[in-house]
Amino acid sequence: MSLTSSREKSSADRPRKVSGGFTLVELLVVISIIGMLVAILLPAVHLARESGRKAVCGSNLRQFGIGLAAHAELKNGQFCTGAFDWQRDGCVTEIGWVADLVNMEVPVGEMLCPSSPAQVSEALNNMFNADMSTMPEPSPCNIPYYGDTGTLAPDGTPILNACRKLLNGAATYTPGSEARRKFIEDEIYNRHYNTNYTASWFLVRSGVTLTTDGNLHPQISGCGSDLRSRNSTLGPLNQNRLGRSVMGASFVPLLGDGATNGILAQQLGDVVSGEMVSLSFTQGPVLKTTLAAPAAFSTPTAKNVWWAVWNNNTLQDYRGFAPLHRGTVNVLFADGSVRNFSDTNGDGYLNNGFPASAASGFASDKVEVTLDQMESQWSLADKVRF
Repeated sequence: MSLTSSREKSSADRPRKVSGGFTLVELLVVISIIGMLVAILLPAVHLARESGRKAVCGSNLRQFGIGLAAHAELKNGQFCTGAFDWQRDGCVTEIGWVADLVNMEVPVGEMLCPSSPAQVSEALNNMFNADMSTMPEPSPCNIPYYGDTGTLAPDGTPILNACRKLLNGAATYTPGSEARRKFIEDEIYNRHYNTNYTASWFLVRSGVTLTTDGNLHPQISGCGSDLRSRNSTLGPLNQNRLGRSVMGASFVPLLGDGATNGILAQQLGDVVSGEMVSLSFTQGPVLKTTLAAPAAFSTPTAKNVWWAVWNNNTLQDYRGFAPLHRGTVNVLFADGSVRNFSDTNGDGYLNNGFPASAASGFASDKVEVTLDQMESQWSLADKVRF
């Protein structure tokens, strides 16, 4: 055997060295593939997350519906005691649909719509700077700002609700003060008296009270009259009024995803000042053209004249319901069902028959909620009741 052939054989038997790293091209290909996978999967993850949030929201509304129905059974047919609104309806820990449910051990403040940019109600925001000197007891306008008088503990210590303690300490809890903020946080917000859902006008007002000339009728003189006031409306929805509805319970909205209405003045819990707050309840029946209540009719005005204006020219203003779930709104109805409606033109509102205008915010005349899907008339019975 020659020396040359021996060397060749030795070289052939030796294992070849294999590179263990990626080439630049291979690395770029891998990065590109990962990028494409992320681009494909992220929207799917987002859709799945939003689908889950929408389901949570719908579940919350169904639970509220069960609670409101239970309240009606326990309280002579009344679905709630009013709006979540201290200045219009009274003590927020005793009056209003939120208080009704919380006091039935439904933790409303923990059951927020997770898709909403607002995590606090305007009702609490308004309490920061409310002028308590205008909230006497007794109220000449019959608004129970103080709520119940309270009870005594076995040792004689007064047990008072949050509103009464706040009003009794007006000198300490001045508007905008840290003392008032901390009190509202501890005594109200942390005890679940909060929501980011908006009540329908039908739930908290149910109808208007009118004079024989078709004008809003103030029940107490000197206390004003407007569509959102208890003084010129019938009060909270009850089973009797619902039973007389032309549309029926399955078309009368009670609660929905809440639109924003201002910014939070002071921090509450983990929600910092500057965050959005949600609207307490919708506006009620307004003229299609001006989005305000009909102008005052002269005296006398024939019934057929003013009735035609209310019946033919007004619609419920549902701009207080917001499409928070990828362009759709969850709405609870009086039969306990929850349905969703689409904001098809993306203007942020559900149009139930209003013309487009800069003042209204409706981008087009397209009807997104028809009259046979949701009650939109001025009266549940669509006729006058005296």
